[in-house]
Amino acid sequence: MQIELKGMAWDHPRGYEPLRALSKEFAKSHPDVSIKWDIRSLKEFGDMPIEDLIADYDLITIDHPYMGQAHKNRLLIDLKEFIANEELAIFESSYVDHCYDSYHYQGHLYALPIDAAALVAAKRDDLLVKLGLEAPTTHDGLHNFYKKTPKGYSVAWALCPTDIWCSFLTLCAQNGGNGFINVDGIDTKIGAVVIDQLKYHLEFLHPESINWNPIQLLDHMANNEEIIYAPYLFGYTNYSRLGYARNLVTFIDSPRNPKMGVSTILGGVGLAVSANCSHKETAVDLLKYIANPENQEGAYVQHQGQPAALRSWQNEANNILCGDFFKNTMSTMRKAYVRPQHPGWNQFQEQGAEIIHKGMIKNREAIVLINELNALYKSIVSHE
Repeated sequence: MQIELKGMAWDHPRGYEPLRALSKEFAKSHPDVSIKWDIRSLKEFGDMPIEDLIADYDLITIDHPYMGQAHKNRLLIDLKEFIANEELAIFESSYVDHCYDSYHYQGHLYALPIDAAALVAAKRDDLLVKLGLEAPTTHDGLHNFYKKTPKGYSVAWALCPTDIWCSFLTLCAQNGGNGFINVDGIDTKIGAVVIDQLKYHLEFLHPESINWNPIQLLDHMANNEEIIYAPYLFGYTNYSRLGYARNLVTFIDSPRNPKMGVSTILGGVGLAVSANCSHKETAVDLLKYIANPENQEGAYVQHQGQPAALRSWQNEANNILCGDFFKNTMSTMRKAYVRPQHPGWNQFQEQGAEIIHKGMIKNREAIVLINELNALYKSIVSHE
């Protein structure tokens, strides 16, 4: 019997190339299985409800804050029911900090990590050397860096609605630690301070920053001679590989608050199996193959992927291939802030991002924005 599996990836070579490549390898030893991967936009990856996908797709790339919603509505299979405890123990110890745990919810495991990321900084080393500048490591250092940036060059920041939300949460965590969100929402004082901080930063940034996502910013940064530094954006190893774009982009840790141990917000991608999948065992076998640390270390990286397996990050050849991306940002990964997973969080995240983005453009008062966010939070997010 021929088994057909359909998967949903996301629209960037990092998102679909390794999945297609490893699926082809899997199919060689499973001739009765055919696998097709479709793609969705980066925004859809972060915002599109899983409910819109589970009827048509067997395997779904997913963001970890969806776990609570998936659990509440029984959208994904619990991998603990399909993977032996011995195998799970190996997976548990195989990934970069927080990645594996972030796909757990109330004792269930709804995805395996296949891609690891956090907000990091990007820089054009060639331009920084030319200008005699060094990338900042702290908030104060970033403020000083703005003043040193000469005319004709820019600092940029990915601040489209989805990404201004991630930067907002990052700065909240850097200012207030991991506990700045509770049952009532975002700590009002911390949130208001961060809104004002973002307003301050906007005055110094490339004017397109408010519209860009990380891919748009990095494309411009790599292919033009204007942007020298970006302090907070999700890193992409593709841009630190020779030949991917006109110029190399180097990735390092983002500026931090030296008084706090938190770095930036955790991103990355998990791979899950739909509860509606007709061939769950086969889909799980493919998932395990893609998430296998050995495959992550080799084929996944070689086909433009940004793996989640720790050994991939520690591999010297992978670091040479990717301009030391993994070495340079490991500290950020180890200290990353993990977003809440409560049911309703993603709906709150999508609407909250629009509130902040529009509020920044209209220069609305910080306390008004935070109060609006927290009213929304209480109306949507469930803590059951």
